Amino acid sequence: MSDHSSQSHSPTPTEVAAPRHRIGPALKMIAQVLGFIVGIALLGWCVNIALKNREALKRLGDATPGEIAALIGATIVVIITPGAAFRETLRPIKKLPMLEVQAANVIACLLALLPFKLSVFFRVLVHNRRDRIPLFTIGAWFACVGVVILCVLGPMLLAGIWRRSADTLWFITAGGGILLCLCTVLLVSRSLATERGWAWAQRFYNKFPVPAKLRLGSLAATMLFEKAHEGVRMLGSPRVVFGCAGLRLLDFAAQAARIAIAAAIVGQSLHWEQALLAGSIFFLITAAAPSGALGAREGGTAWIIGAVLPNLDRELFTVVVLVVSGTEAAVLLVGSMIGLLYLRPDRLLRAGHKAPA
Repeated sequence: MSDHSSQSHSPTPTEVAAPRHRIGPALKMIAQVLGFIVGIALLGWCVNIALKNREALKRLGDATPGEIAALIGATIVVIITPGAAFRETLRPIKKLPMLEVQAANVIACLLALLPFKLSVFFRVLVHNRRDRIPLFTIGAWFACVGVVILCVLGPMLLAGIWRRSADTLWFITAGGGILLCLCTVLLVSRSLATERGWAWAQRFYNKFPVPAKLRLGSLAATMLFEKAHEGVRMLGSPRVVFGCAGLRLLDFAAQAARIAIAAAIVGQSLHWEQALLAGSIFFLITAAAPSGALGAREGGTAWIIGAVLPNLDRELFTVVVLVVSGTEAAVLLVGSMIGLLYLRPDRLLRAGHKAPA
């Protein structure tokens, strides 16, 4: 045998990259599953703590119809305000039927409890196939929703870290910060919406070292800038910026209200600023949990509040969080069944096999 034939075959870069390309998604899927299992374990831990608190369970069983109605009402507000904010954000580009947006929103809120970002996938599926909204536009749309949330929640949290309570200075600082952020976003967006501002944005983008297929003049860059301009139009609308900020403030107020109502039901003494802090943490974990919110938000909220507010009865507050979470799950299940009947998923899956990209 020749030396050449005895040499082992050296893998090409393509052959090396192929297994890595397959391993990456598999590892992400495993991480999602493991994260979800941890969330379930956290939920079990919370339930175990709650079952030991017989006095709180007795008070929960003695809740009045008015208290139950108030808790359900606050939960409904928490669910429908994000749907309304989604709809209003897209209004400068396309006006969607409110019932359709709310039907998709309530199902997406339920799917947010599960891993693999199913809630995002479902929203994209509905609005791309049913409403014929291009994927790049949906990306700009979701980004604009996130910008308004940051403009509202960011100043509230920073003011809370500084003041440690919702006193007069907290309201002044948080309110002023929110107004400043919203006005800045509005002014920058309206400036970029002009011909001169958009030309400056393109020149600025051109300074970055991007791949050739993303450079100005390429098809991908043209599509990217076209949809980014739609995002500028959304955030350049005072109705979108201030209207959606108002809806988010209503959302956070309802988040705090249902925490306070649940606390009153089980006998947990809770000040308004503490309920607002707990509601904000509950919201943040729900939105940011990488492997689904189920368990992570209950365990996370109970642990963080117990650490931040050491004078609070953590075990009793765990019952409060479970009451809020259980009420939301029940409302979401009922709402999702109604939403599925309205959206007709069989039509959704058949709709637009050539949905716009």
